[in-house]
This record gives sequence, C-alpha cells and structure tokens, in this order.
Amino acid sequence: MVQEEAPIIGKDILGRTIRDYSNTTWWGIPRREIPWFPQIDYERCVGCGMCFLTCSGRVVYDWDFEKNRPVVARPYNCMVGCITCSNLCPRDAISFPSLSQLRKWRDKAQAVAKAAKFIRELRKELSRTK
Repeated sequence: MVQEEAPIIGKDILGRTIRDYSNTTWWGIPRREIPWFPQIDYERCVGCGMCFLTCSGRVVYDWDFEKNRPVVARPYNCMVGCITCSNLCPRDAISFPSLSQLRKWRDKAQAVAKAAKFIRELRKELSRTK
C-alpha cells in the first residue's frame, strides 16, 4: 500500500514542509471520515512544545506564541494510530480516541488483510528481482 502523495501547502515556522493529507485515504477510507487527531486539554498543558516539535512528519501542530501553547492546526494530517505526541506529553494533556475506536476503523478498512496482501506481493516482487 503506497501512501498517496499529498500536495505541499507551505512551510511552518521551523521551515518544515507542510502537506495537506486531509483529502487522502487511509486503507481506502477518506481521511476526513476518521476522527483520529489530538485533542489538547489546555488546563493541563504547560506549553513545553514537545508535541509541536515532535510531530515533524505530518506537521499537525502550529504554535501560538501569544498563549504559549500548541494548536491542532491540521487535524487530518495526523497519522491514524499515531499517539507519539500524547506519549511524550509530560502532563498527559493530549488525548486521542480510544483503542477500540481505532480498531473499529482498522476493521472497517480491512487494513490487516490489505497489509498482509501488500507484504505478500512485495515479497514476490523482491524475489523476482534477485
């Protein structure tokens, strides 16, 4: 399963390329149909910046310097299933939908079967090139 190429829409304040993944699909399901993205509890957030600095591949966050806090600027850029920012947050201020919700989307997309098929095909292709 090859990741769809998302258009470049700019750069963030760190110079990282920002792509728009909101119109792509995740295992065949339109990304905008999957409510998987971080939610920030600003009562708990201490403004350390770990989430903003760590989410470098998908650039989900922007930074609000006036309020010294992250902003989920591109929610549908979040990789479905990724919770790295939440795991690194020192105050547990970032939450995601439950694991049961993630599994619901995984099963609806038949992602396990599709991934297994992709790996089988990749193995065949690699064995032909040797």
